[in-house]
Amino acid sequence: MTMISYLAMFANIAEQLLIVQLTKIVCGVKNTRFKLLGYLILVISILPAPILISKPDIFPKEITQILFIFYCVGRIAAFSVILNGFSARIIYIFLLTMCPPQIYMNICFAFIENKEICNLVSFLTDDIALAVILVWIRRRKLEMVVHRTICSFPKKLYINVLFLMLIASVFVMGETKPNHDLYYKIYILPCMIGLIITAFSIIQISVSEAEKNTTVDMLSKQVENEVKYYEKINTIYGEFKSFRHDFKNHIICLRSLIEADENENALKYIDEIEDLSTVEKRSFNTGNIIIDALLNDKNERAAAINTEIVFTGRVPASGISNVDLCIIMANAIDNAIDACGKDAESRHKTINAEADCKQGYFFFNITNPIFEAVEIKGNTIATSKEDKEHHGFGVMNIIRTVKKYDGEAQLAADDKQFRLELDLILKPEIMR
Repeated sequence: MTMISYLAMFANIAEQLLIVQLTKIVCGVKNTRFKLLGYLILVISILPAPILISKPDIFPKEITQILFIFYCVGRIAAFSVILNGFSARIIYIFLLTMCPPQIYMNICFAFIENKEICNLVSFLTDDIALAVILVWIRRRKLEMVVHRTICSFPKKLYINVLFLMLIASVFVMGETKPNHDLYYKIYILPCMIGLIITAFSIIQISVSEAEKNTTVDMLSKQVENEVKYYEKINTIYGEFKSFRHDFKNHIICLRSLIEADENENALKYIDEIEDLSTVEKRSFNTGNIIIDALLNDKNERAAAINTEIVFTGRVPASGISNVDLCIIMANAIDNAIDACGKDAESRHKTINAEADCKQGYFFFNITNPIFEAVEIKGNTIATSKEDKEHHGFGVMNIIRTVKKYDGEAQLAADDKQFRLELDLILKPEIMR
């Protein structure tokens, strides 16, 4: 072995040690029972690697295959000992960490002809990349954050990442093959098909995550509205206790005024008693305290732009979850308030919402004035907001929720008014 081969071997050992440290962080492993034994197995298994890479023809084919198997099995055994047991994640980490050095090496071949130097450069590049990541995590004390974040990823994403790394290795390796056409037919063409499948899978994961984020956001809003509702209830209760404390005195004063035939003063006194209530008198009675709280909250927001929400009817007591009710009504009302907020003259505006349930169906209609042209494409609205990436999902979320209940949504707009009509089938198994 040359000096370069020895340096490559030490660089490979350093690479594996860095991989172990990062793997312990990702897997949340702190204490290991046989750490020294694991590291010893890891170092021994790595020793033949530089020879196999830089001079693959130095041994007979059978010996080379045995040494390669020894290298792979040794690394897997070392990881298992260090991480306190064998599992599927050990195989995953092994396969994942095989790809980057191979990619670096094949890129080096485009600039450096010496295979030993390419081998050394690839391991050193991987060492630097892994060391930077490890130092960054530890300096910022992100070990727990990284572990929890990695564990929260869906399994399909892990598979896609590994598959993309393997595809990248195949593509980069193909550039150095003399029989490029044959290599293309056997390896690259199937990988291109796999790449398309992986791309669709990643898109599916992204859509699923976006739906989860939407649901989490709606749940957060629901909890926030519940808190506000109970705060108002607590305020009303406190005011009632205060009023009850003075109730007898008020009765005595009113009796005295009436007995003295001072009816006008008695009426004025009654008006003053009514004015003692500081709690908002405008309230909603939809049949659902959560939706009542939501409407109260939205009505306060609407009042800031001289707009009033008028609700008629009742929401169903069962057949649809509170979360789905909030998704439908909150998004619909938010869109209506946004539309009213575009009135430059700040006139008084009214948002009319109607809800009803008959024979297993839930109907919800909402109308609001509009002050700019509304473009309806298919069954959705083209958003006029500048941040189109993060806006325009309100109607989409409504329609998605309505379809969940085998329902339909209709959108209509003229020069003065926008109207949204929904009807969906209630599910008897959903009780509240």
